[in-house]
Amino acid sequence: MAVKLIRFVLYITVISEISGRSLPSYIKPCKRDDPNINECLMNLLENIRPYISKGIPEMHILPLDPVMVPSVTLKQDSAGSVNFVALFTDLKGYGAKNFQMQTIKASFKNQSLDIDLNLPLFRIESRYEVNGKILILPIKGNGKFVGNVTNAEAKIKFDLKIVKKKNNKTYIEIKPKKITLELGAVKLHFSNLFNGNKQLGDQTNRFINDNWKDLMKEIRPLLEDTVFTIVMGILKPVFETFSMDDLFPV
Repeated sequence: MAVKLIRFVLYITVISEISGRSLPSYIKPCKRDDPNINECLMNLLENIRPYISKGIPEMHILPLDPVMVPSVTLKQDSAGSVNFVALFTDLKGYGAKNFQMQTIKASFKNQSLDIDLNLPLFRIESRYEVNGKILILPIKGNGKFVGNVTNAEAKIKFDLKIVKKKNNKTYIEIKPKKITLELGAVKLHFSNLFNGNKQLGDQTNRFINDNWKDLMKEIRPLLEDTVFTIVMGILKPVFETFSMDDLFPV
């Protein structure tokens, strides 16, 4: 759930790094040797904020409101208190355009990229299918899912590797290193649990929301892995397509 909020915030971070003759006039790329490159990237993010909601077609950047993701699968296989498979489809996320970038640290010397961000409010709507056990309760159903996340914070670290390819151009390979997610508050609702049994459905939704912090502790590694998978699906093609000179001119 918190997964969606990280995806498009990071996409915008990539925009701040891309440069070239085809860039829109309002995107001013940062020089790789700029001693204040982190500040430059932060300023660039603020400059393009008005364009984020509708997306940036010239850069193949999809709109941020709503964020749309075809599907996400969460699968927790363990002998512990959480064991389930959940499929979320036709996801739409609202509120990502209001992201707050806390810090950006880009270092070519250390070959690293660190991003800290906050999302004040993020709402997710999707279809779902779920079957398994959450804490002490069984859960099964399919229907509409709605989730509201407030004050979500993410700290994401990437390793960067500079490589020369067959076209004699230098590219940046980006690899996930570490991610930490913290959620201020979560409110979830699964419609049509247990084939529409209102009593069981209300009981399960109430239990999930009363114990969401315990649930998040159990599935945190799963959520963090899912975030990395989605983020890399966005970042990797950009770094594979554009050379280092395109992304960070001298």
